[in-house]
Amino acid sequence: MNKPHEILLKFRPLAALLLALAIAPATARAEDAQSGEIIVKGKPDAAQGAIEAKRLKSSDTATLLEDAAGVNVQSAGGVSGLPVINGLADDRLLVYVDNMIVCSACANHMNPPLSYMPSSSVGNIYVNTGVIPVSEGGDSIGGSIRVESQPPLYAVDDQLRAEGVVSSCYRSNNRAAGASFGATVASRNLSLGVTGSIDHADDYRDGHGNKITSTYYEARNFGLTLGARSENHRMTLKAGHQYIPGQGFVNQWMDMLANNSTFVNLGYHGSFDWGVIDATGYWQNTWHKMDSGDDKLPINLAPPPTMPYMPMITRGVSVGYTLKTEINLTDDDILRIGNEFHRFSLNDYWPPVEGYPSMWPETFLNINHGHRDRYAFFAEWEGSVSSTMTAILGVRNEQVRMDTGDVQGYNDQNSFTTTSGTTTTNYLQDSTTFNAADHAKSDSNWDFSAILKYEPDAVSAYELGYSRKTRSPNLYERYAWSRFWMASGMLGWFGDGNGYVGNLDLRPEVAHTFSLTGTWRDADRNRWQLKITPYFTHIHDYIGVKKVGEKIFTNETRNILQFTNHNAELYGIDISGQVALWGSEGFGKGRLYGTIGYVHGINVENGESLYHMMPLNARVALEQKLSAFTNTLEMQLVSTKSETDPLRFEPQTSGYVLVNLGSSYEYKNLRIDVGVTNLFDKFYYLPLGGINYDDFLASKKSTEFEPLAGAGRSFNIGFTQKF
Repeated sequence: MNKPHEILLKFRPLAALLLALAIAPATARAEDAQSGEIIVKGKPDAAQGAIEAKRLKSSDTATLLEDAAGVNVQSAGGVSGLPVINGLADDRLLVYVDNMIVCSACANHMNPPLSYMPSSSVGNIYVNTGVIPVSEGGDSIGGSIRVESQPPLYAVDDQLRAEGVVSSCYRSNNRAAGASFGATVASRNLSLGVTGSIDHADDYRDGHGNKITSTYYEARNFGLTLGARSENHRMTLKAGHQYIPGQGFVNQWMDMLANNSTFVNLGYHGSFDWGVIDATGYWQNTWHKMDSGDDKLPINLAPPPTMPYMPMITRGVSVGYTLKTEINLTDDDILRIGNEFHRFSLNDYWPPVEGYPSMWPETFLNINHGHRDRYAFFAEWEGSVSSTMTAILGVRNEQVRMDTGDVQGYNDQNSFTTTSGTTTTNYLQDSTTFNAADHAKSDSNWDFSAILKYEPDAVSAYELGYSRKTRSPNLYERYAWSRFWMASGMLGWFGDGNGYVGNLDLRPEVAHTFSLTGTWRDADRNRWQLKITPYFTHIHDYIGVKKVGEKIFTNETRNILQFTNHNAELYGIDISGQVALWGSEGFGKGRLYGTIGYVHGINVENGESLYHMMPLNARVALEQKLSAFTNTLEMQLVSTKSETDPLRFEPQTSGYVLVNLGSSYEYKNLRIDVGVTNLFDKFYYLPLGGINYDDFLASKKSTEFEPLAGAGRSFNIGFTQKF
């Protein structure tokens, strides 16, 4: 294995360049007092402009986060990418969508929380990559993401306010087209807003011009916002519906054939002499269907294999509330107290498929009336220790209770015989063993956080943080029961082609994280800034995997893996910065900004790399603002991925450099964005892309699993008109 300093040596020209120039975070972002928190926020027009520029490259809301140091996206569907923060992804992160906690209602996590928020509706994004205060949430061991839709708009006087916006974009590589609208009618104290969007794309092509099948998608979203306010109180009711009629997953066995979701969210904010109250109650219902999409068909039983029809139905319901108070103890001291409840109910069943003995004649019950309940309480103090030092101390307890009903296979047999021989399924054996066990599980999880902030002068600030965070397993990690290859292969959100089995004896993950942040800037805070955050995390009872079987193809082998606990460690560094380069009447204003991220994760027990660790990477951009124009030249640099997880057959990938161009023009209420991504049509493999499962199927390009290639050059254009 390469040691960290050896990897850094390979990348030292880039690191030296970026450090010398003190690169910085992306435009339209500001830093909050908490370490590592990146905010897309500010004036609504500025925030929406930044989002429109990023939306030009992708319809996936998760990609809006990629400019933050330490944040990457694990490849999944075109609008269902899984965010990764410092090597921890998906359920290990805390994700709020309009203050709702939404769980993936899918064995492949095809509908992660951020997939329910179209990028056209995003108002604010908060990303915290460092030590997180307990008031920000629990049941996670990594960073936190909070995405909020556009807040209600109100009139500033007694005149009725009416306004709207329409937007559209097009990307040439995959013929992606998107359109959205928003409209608001409001008085001084009441507001009614509606939003809608549709995004559609065909399969994209890589840098060699080859089609990457099962990367198509279509998503439709509709939202309604009703707001009411008085001098010190605000009520907001949000409701919406999403329909995804199809989304391909090139690195999965299955595709999404339908996703119907409806939500209702009621929020309250009140300001009082003694402090504030924030409360949210919500309900979300999802009906989800997986099967083989068109790119994985037609059926062909002769080798190489193709996928048969195999419908999988999931219904998930999230219901819960959050209640938080801030009490002003003194002018410098705040006490935060809160209570949260979240219940996730899940039914995952697979109807029988006539003509296939392994999938007939009963309905396969994967998760039968499963539920996962969280009851959380926290208390946190923030106050001044001295004139230059503040502290945040907090404690949180979560009671997590899980249970599920009995299960059954496609039939009550352990094997079936055809003209080609006998196949062992162990449906009866595995279901009998599972049903005889106690399914009810209860975890009492304690979290602690301590953050010390020291600001000796106007040009420097330092922050030291420690947290103990705990995450209980999800329903699939504990309750997925079948070890048969076909059934286990339908479960897993890792894009690696392996099969996964749950474990009733799993223990919660407990992460101890230490981080130190140094920030330096000019006295006026407008010419340059540099921020460096090294971190270290030790995870006790990390939920990894062990091999319990295998599937041998003609030229490939995949493992059947059961979730299991072991210890793990992650360490790395995040760097961000910016520097103003020029300012003149003829050339406008210019600046250089960007990020560097490095993470190394290992299984302490065997020394192997953890799965999906992003190699050393950086983003650097040169921006010019001249009159109504904003022009950007961006470079994305990724080092070689040589440390991989052998148990999952994780592929290695080569380093690469991508160049993107972008320009926007604003005239009154019209904004035009144009750009080119992957300007030189570079061919490259995605370090977090997993394998290209489609190319392994019949009539495709390969009989071996290859890494997933990224998209080639694309010419993009977008329009936004306000009225």
